[in-house]
Amino acid sequence: MVKMSLPPRKNRLGFTLIELLVVIAIIAILIGLLVPAVQQVRQSAARSTCQNNLKQILLALQSYHDSYKAFPVGEFNDDNCNWGWGTAILPYIDQKPLYDNLKAGGIVLFIPGGGPNTYPGQTIGFNVDNLNGSGGIINNTVGGAGATTVLQIFMCPSDTLPKQTSNGYGKTNYLACMGSDVTNNTLGSAWADWNNPNGGTMNGVLRQSNNNNNTWTTSLTQITDGTSNTVVVGEITANSFFYPESTTTNIPIWAGGNPQCSGQGRQHNYFRVMDPLYPLNFNGTDYSNRCFGSQHTNGANFVFADGSVRFINNGVDTIVYRALGTRNGKEAVSYTN
Repeated sequence: MVKMSLPPRKNRLGFTLIELLVVIAIIAILIGLLVPAVQQVRQSAARSTCQNNLKQILLALQSYHDSYKAFPVGEFNDDNCNWGWGTAILPYIDQKPLYDNLKAGGIVLFIPGGGPNTYPGQTIGFNVDNLNGSGGIINNTVGGAGATTVLQIFMCPSDTLPKQTSNGYGKTNYLACMGSDVTNNTLGSAWADWNNPNGGTMNGVLRQSNNNNNTWTTSLTQITDGTSNTVVVGEITANSFFYPESTTTNIPIWAGGNPQCSGQGRQHNYFRVMDPLYPLNFNGTDYSNRCFGSQHTNGANFVFADGSVRFINNGVDTIVYRALGTRNGKEAVSYTN
């Protein structure tokens, strides 16, 4: 009997086309599931970093208050191109060398409590335009180009604006709330003057000294609405109408009012309003330059006078939103994060 031998079996060295397509499809599905999760983690981390920035900023403001029994002046003068509260807190955010360099460069407007012979809430009679010859106007040469320094504590990781303006100043994503619209809806358009814009009428915490002859400061005792119900600083970001990424000259800077945007009534370069007229993350007309906003999903971060940081949603009740922006409106606020 003759035995027939079969040819040896060859080991398969690869996958079939169908098997490859199946594997590719599975990988694509997994990537599709993973990417949103990674993006969500990144957004959460950026939001957390932003909240920590605001927390540190408020702690610095509180430390300033401990030293001088009042919060710093929001911004000196009426030209909106002067040094502001962001500069005043430099020693309390580990930036004392920068602060000292600015002082050595001739910046003289770092006056505790606002000016000579003043105490919290009192007005004083001197024209800050006469100090230092130029009123202490921000420029990028005084103090070793201090205002051009990029400070991470003033920047939200989610923001889309560049770190510096096109003329070199370090940006900020955090501006003070000057209160609500106390002029009965007459704040006007982007470049219009605000009727009588001065710290005596602003009902926020950080106020602008902007009628030449008077300076206003705020103490904790003047926050009669309660520190847990009063916003001090909130987020700002690009919007398609006023701060497109392609136009970087006018964006707010941490040192004070952007000198590119001088002139009374242009407080949007260093302040914002919490008011039904200027809702959170509003975008599309010149009123957006008065609004707080962020690149976070569905809201923005705010820090309150008690040091708490809260995320306020775009859909917040407008009456509550307005109440949170004032220090002495006597509103009954019921707010949950």
